[in-house]
Amino acid sequence: MHYTLGLDIGISSVGWAVLQNMPDGEPFKIGDLGVRIFEKAEQPKTGASLALPRREARSVRRRLRRRRHRKERIKALLQETGCIGREELEALLAASGFDKDVYTLRAEGLDRRLTQAEWARVLLHLAQRRGYRSNSTAEAAKDQESGVLKTALSANQALMETKGYRTAGEMFCLDEKFRMLGPDGQIWRKTRNTAGDYSFTVTRDMVEAEAHALFASQRQHSGSYASENMESRYCEILLSQRDFDAGPGGSSPFRKGDLRGTCTFERTELRAFKACYTFEYFKLLQDLNHIRIQSAGHSSRRLTGDERERLTALAMKSAGLHYGQLRKELALSGEERFNTVRYQSEDVDAAEKKTKFQAMQSYHKMRKALDGVGKGYIAAFSHEQLDAIATVLSLYKSDERRKEQLGGLGLEDTVIQALLPLSFSKAGSLSLTAMKKMIPYLEKGVNYDEAAGAVYGDHRGHFEKTRTKTLSYGALQKQGALDDITNPVVLRAVSQTCKVMNAVVRRYGSPQAVHIELAREMSRNFADRQKMDKQYQENRAANERLINQIEEIKGRRATGQDLVKFKLFRDQNEVCLYSGTKLQAERLFEPGYVDVDHIIPYSICFDDGYRNKVLVLAAENRQKGNRLPLEYMAGDAEKTGRFITLVETSVRDYRKRQRLLKQKLTDEDLEGFKERNLSDTQYITRAVYHLLNDHLKFAEDTPFAKKPVRAINGAVTDYMRKRLGLHKNRADGDLHHAMDAAVVAITTDGMIQRISNYAKRREWGSKILGNYVDPETGELLTQEAFDEKYAPSFPPPWPQFRQELEARLAPDPDAEIRSLNLPHYDPEQVVHPVFVSRMPNRKVSGAAHKETIRSGKLPGYSVVKMALADLKLDKNGEIKDYYDPSSDRLLYEALREQLKLFGGDGKKAFAQPFHKPKKDGTPGPVVNKVKTFGKSSLNVAACGGIADNGGMARIDVFHVEDDGYYFVPIYTADTVKEILPQKAVVANTAAENWKEMRDSDFLFSLYAGDLIKIARKKPVGLKATNKETSGEPELLRSEWMLYYSGADISTASITGTTHDRKYTGRSIGVKTLLSIEKYEVDPLGEYHKVHTPEKRQTFR
Repeated sequence: MHYTLGLDIGISSVGWAVLQNMPDGEPFKIGDLGVRIFEKAEQPKTGASLALPRREARSVRRRLRRRRHRKERIKALLQETGCIGREELEALLAASGFDKDVYTLRAEGLDRRLTQAEWARVLLHLAQRRGYRSNSTAEAAKDQESGVLKTALSANQALMETKGYRTAGEMFCLDEKFRMLGPDGQIWRKTRNTAGDYSFTVTRDMVEAEAHALFASQRQHSGSYASENMESRYCEILLSQRDFDAGPGGSSPFRKGDLRGTCTFERTELRAFKACYTFEYFKLLQDLNHIRIQSAGHSSRRLTGDERERLTALAMKSAGLHYGQLRKELALSGEERFNTVRYQSEDVDAAEKKTKFQAMQSYHKMRKALDGVGKGYIAAFSHEQLDAIATVLSLYKSDERRKEQLGGLGLEDTVIQALLPLSFSKAGSLSLTAMKKMIPYLEKGVNYDEAAGAVYGDHRGHFEKTRTKTLSYGALQKQGALDDITNPVVLRAVSQTCKVMNAVVRRYGSPQAVHIELAREMSRNFADRQKMDKQYQENRAANERLINQIEEIKGRRATGQDLVKFKLFRDQNEVCLYSGTKLQAERLFEPGYVDVDHIIPYSICFDDGYRNKVLVLAAENRQKGNRLPLEYMAGDAEKTGRFITLVETSVRDYRKRQRLLKQKLTDEDLEGFKERNLSDTQYITRAVYHLLNDHLKFAEDTPFAKKPVRAINGAVTDYMRKRLGLHKNRADGDLHHAMDAAVVAITTDGMIQRISNYAKRREWGSKILGNYVDPETGELLTQEAFDEKYAPSFPPPWPQFRQELEARLAPDPDAEIRSLNLPHYDPEQVVHPVFVSRMPNRKVSGAAHKETIRSGKLPGYSVVKMALADLKLDKNGEIKDYYDPSSDRLLYEALREQLKLFGGDGKKAFAQPFHKPKKDGTPGPVVNKVKTFGKSSLNVAACGGIADNGGMARIDVFHVEDDGYYFVPIYTADTVKEILPQKAVVANTAAENWKEMRDSDFLFSLYAGDLIKIARKKPVGLKATNKETSGEPELLRSEWMLYYSGADISTASITGTTHDRKYTGRSIGVKTLLSIEKYEVDPLGEYHKVHTPEKRQTFR
C-alpha cells in the first residue's frame, strides 16, 4: 500500500495515522490510526531521573561500606598490636553508659595516659568522625560557594585559634558552643549536625592533627600502644580515601574513565570538552554569525567583518556581556534591533541588558585564576596549551591526578595551584581538529552548515547512510545515532516511536513519507514544563473571565474568534489601526463590522499567531487585500503618516510594531517565513527528523525521494485543525493524539498550496461602492458572488475528510463509515474501533521497603515514634494509638491534659517545647516524640525492626474451583526471596488469615499496564477520569476491557482504566467477578487473549 505515516510525538504518547496515497503522493483515505501511551522517563513529582533513587542508595551503601571497612581495619590494628583483645573489644563496643564520654577522653588524652579501653574508644571514634575533606580543591571550592559549610568550618577554626584549644576534640569537650543545658540543669553535648546546620563540622586536617597530638601525648606519658609505627599505620587507615577519578574498586560497572564519544566528522578522534579555547571560540563565531540587525521598514542584515572582529575582541576582554554593550560597541541607531533579543516592551535598554551574550566563559575563569599568578598571565599560553589545560580540568577531578597531568604539560607549581579550584565537565560533538578546519570559514561569516559542507561535504557527518526497513533502538544507540539526544524523557519517546513505526511497517510495508510533529514540551525540562502548565492554567482562567465579559456584550455564547477580537480590541485601545477610527464595543461581534486581519498575509507567511493579527474595520481589511499595511496605504501620505504615528504610540510589542511598519518583503523574508512557520526547527525535532531521514528505508516508488521526512510546525496543524472544524478535548482521553497525527499526515505540499490559495482568495478582493472587484475580470461583484467564486470554505485534503476522521475515532466506526457512503471504502471492509495501546510496566525496581524503621515487638502491630504535634485524642478522650501508657504514666497524663486544653489539636497543643514532668513537679527534658503503634500485616524485616513494604511489583491471579478469583500481591521485597508468597488477599482480613493458594490454581500475573477483560453479574460502574469530559459522568456495564493499574489489599480489589483513560474503575472486587482474562496488546492496539495458565515466573 502507498501511504504517508503521520506521527504526533509527545513526552508520554505517540499518535499515529496511516493515510493511503494516490500516485502523485496526495492522500485520499484514512487507512489506519491509533495511539501508543507510555510513562514519562522521570520522577512524576519532581522530574528527577528515574535512576536518582538507585544512585543515591548506591552512594549511601558505598559510603557506609567504606566506613565499616575502615573501622574493621582499625579494630584489626588494635588487636594485632595487643592494645585490646577481641573479646574485650566486642564487650567494649556493646557496652553503654560510660563514666566519661569519648570527647572528654579526647581532651584528657592530651594530658594523661589513657587506659587501653579508653585509647581504643578514642581511635575508633576518630576513624568514624574524621572530618570533612573534599575529593578535590575544585570540589571544595564548589561546596564552599554555598556558604553554609564554609562558614561552619571557618567559625570552628577561628574558635580554636581564639580560645587556644589544642585540638578539635578539646574544643568540642570544653567550649560552651557545643553544650546544651537541660531544664533539670544537666549538661547535654551537641555532637551531631542537623539539616542545614554544619556547626559540628571540622576539616580532615584538624582531625589528623589531633591524632598526631594524641599519639605524641600518649608516648610522652609512657603509653604502650602509641608507637610511631602504630601511629603511621593508624593514620594511613584514618586518611585513606579512594581517588575520585578511579571510582569504585574491582570490576564495578560504575568505574569512571573518559566517557567522551567520537567526533561527528573525524571518526577516530574524541570530542572536545566545551571548556577548551578552540570550542569556545568556535561557538563565539557561530553566535556572531547568527546575529541579524533589524530595523522597521528594512531587511535584516548580517554583521560586517569589522563588526564581528570588534565583538570578538569585546568577548575576549569581558565575561559578563549583555546586548546593551554590543549595541554600544557597534554604535547602532535607536531604530535598529537584534534578532536574538525578545523586545516585549518599549524599554529597549532594559530588554538588551537583561539578555546575556554568553561567550568564552571558561576562558575567562582560567584568565581570572591565572591573574593570581600575574596580571595577564594567560597570554603566556598558546591556544593549544589552553585546550590541553581545559581538557585536564574537565577530565580529572582529584588533585593528585590533576597535578600529575598539568605537570606533564610543563606548568609550574604556582600555576597548577591557581588552576586546581577550576572544574569543567561537558563535551561537545566535534573534535578540536574538526573545529580548527572549520574556523577559517566561520571567521568569514558563513554559518556552520556551509562551513561543514565546505570542509567535509556534509554538514552532519553522515557520509555513509545505511537505511533499514525497521529501526532497532539498540542498534541506533550502538551506531551513535542517538548521541545528540541526551534527555531520557525524549529517548523513551524515540524508543516508543520506533516500536510504533516498526509495527506499521510490518503491517503495511515501507512508507512513502513520514510527517512528524513533536510537542513543544519535548524540548523543555521538568521545571520549564511546570511553568508552561502554570501559564496555561493562568491563561485559561483569564480567558474564561474575558469570555464572560464577551457574552454580556454579545448576549449569546462566545467563540474562539470572539475572544481574539476582544483581546485585540483592548490591546489596540479600541481603535482600528488602519483607519484610526474608534471602534464601537457594542458592534464588535456584529457580522461584517470588524475583521481580524493578518498583518503579513497568511498566504505568504503561514503565521496565525497573535502577533501577526490586528483588529480592523471589515472595509479596511477588504481594501488591504493580499498586501502589507504600508503597501496598502501607499499613495495616501496623510493616512500613512497617521498610521505610523498610531502604531508607534499605541503598539507596545516591538515584534508586532516591526511587522506593521514593514515596507516590503524580501526573498530572505519569504524563505524565512517558510522555514519558521511551516517547519519545526527546534533542536529535538531536528534530531528526530535526521534520525528518520538518515536511517529509515522508504518505499522505492515514493514521489518524495528528495524529502521523505517532514517536520511540521505545531502552529500549522493547530490552524488546520481549527479550520477543518475538528474539536479536541483533552478531558475525553487519549484519542485526540490520533486526530493530531492524521492532521500532521495531511500536511503535504499540495495541502499547503491549497491553503495558500484559499488565504489569497480571502485577501484579494478590493471594495468599491459596497461591491468587490473581481481580480481576474475587474467587474464588481456582490459579497455573496465574490465568496462563491473566490472564497469557498477551507479546503479539506479530500471531500468529507473531517466526517471520515470523526467516524474513525467514534466508538462504532464501522456503522459511522457506512452511514457516510464514502466511495473509497469497500462495502465488505469492517472498520474496527481505535484501541489505545499502553506500554506495560514490568520492570521490577525500587526500594524493598520504606525508609522508616519501626519496632516489631507487638505481633500484628508496629511501633513508631510520632511527633507530639501529630498526636490526636480518640472518642474516649485517650491519646490515639499511644504505645504502653503504663511505662510512664506521668508523661502520658501530662500529654493527654495538654491535648484536652487545645481541643485535641496537637499542632496548637505542642506549638511550644513540651517538657517531661518529673515526680517532684519540676520540668524535665524536652519531649519531641513518643511511641505509637498501628496495625501492621505485610512488613519487611530491616535493621532489627520492621518497615512498610516498598512498591507492589505485580499481582498473581488464581482461580479456585467453586470459590472464585483471588490475587497474591508480590512486592519488591518478595523478588529476592527463593519462594514466592502463596497467601491470597481476603477482604478486610489480617494477612496471617489470608487464604493459602495452590500452584495448580494459578492463572497469570498482572503488571501495571496489562490489559484485562472482566465480567460481573452486577454491572461494574466506571466514573469519568476527568470532570470536564464531554461524555457521561458514569457508565455501567457487565463486561469491560480495562488496563490494570493497581490493587488494594484491604478490600481485595483492583483498579483499572478504559483504553483511552476516559473512565476509571476503582475498588472492583475480584471475588465478585464471573471471569477475568488477560490480553496482550501490540504497539498498534491489536490485542489477543493470553493462553492460560501462564507459568508463574520467579525472580531468581
